Amino acid sequence: MEENKTENLSIVDEARKLRDEIKAENDRREEILRQEQKLQAEKMLGSSAGQPIPPQPPKVDTPKEYAEKVLKGEIKAR
Repeated sequence: MEENKTENLSIVDEARKLRDEIKAENDRREEILRQEQKLQAEKMLGSSAGQPIPPQPPKVDTPKEYAEKVLKGEIKAR
């Protein structure tokens, strides 16, 4: 009878240990999932659908275009 109680206790202890290991693994997986979701959101917000947009240099007016804009009053002369 005593041996049966000890066996039952060891099974219960083993089940608790297994439960704790599963819980720890689930917590670890949830943290990894949160990190992946955060990275995916940052990637989506930080790009243009995954395609980088090269910077465009500002348009430089030719002297003729600049003179025409000044004469029309679109810009003030420098």
